[in-house]
Amino acid sequence: MLTLYHHLQSPCAAKVRTVLTEKGLEWESRIVDIIEKDNLKPEYLALHPKGLVPTLVDNGNVVIDSTIVMEYLDTAYHEDSLKPPTAYGQAKMRKWTKWVDEVQHPNWPGLAWLILIRPRWLAKSDAEIAALLAKLIDPARRERQQRMLGQGFTAPEFTSAMRIFDTSLADMEVALAANTWLAGDRPSLADCAMLPYVASGELFGLSMMIAQRPRVADWLQRFKSRPSFAVTMPWSLEPGIVAEVRRHAEPAWAAIRAA
Repeated sequence: MLTLYHHLQSPCAAKVRTVLTEKGLEWESRIVDIIEKDNLKPEYLALHPKGLVPTLVDNGNVVIDSTIVMEYLDTAYHEDSLKPPTAYGQAKMRKWTKWVDEVQHPNWPGLAWLILIRPRWLAKSDAEIAALLAKLIDPARRERQQRMLGQGFTAPEFTSAMRIFDTSLADMEVALAANTWLAGDRPSLADCAMLPYVASGELFGLSMMIAQRPRVADWLQRFKSRPSFAVTMPWSLEPGIVAEVRRHAEPAWAAIRAA
């Protein structure tokens, strides 16, 4: 039996949910509340020493790190493979998964943390916030969350996240001019890796950035018609939050485009 420890709003977990659904695999869901730092409790750290989501358990075998999990699932359950059939296609696919791991995701908290986590933390006492920050293993991550909590959308992480997301969309637009999907004529792990970020960007109120890339917009619409989309993105935001994000995002994006 496949068991996935995950959080609904985590893009890394969403990548794996997309793969599971695209491949038609049955799996058991175990929600880990990363906002309340349940991922840093001893019982979860025993599975994933870095305290990150997702973690996959396959008949007692523990697999961590979302890209490795995606590759594992596609290899272990090889029917309906999500890898292109050629070596060159697989190289293009891994270019995207590498981009997500090394650039897109590390900069994503500048959007996601501000939008999804900061509002809940602002309702907490100073002691509660201090206790949550003290649980963090990485001191750089602790410093970043403290800065974003205090500075909000004026934090440098917000501008950086907007710039990287814009770059991702621009590169996708170029790739989709040559292929129906990012690495070929059918969905691959490349598309599964990028989907949570593009779909979350739309939910965050950044649809104007997507609309300027018609091929990306079409790619997203095609994904929305697939059964995996509802499993990938089973959450939404209050309209007031979206309006607030858009108010800050539009001038930031204008500055990025002008530069």
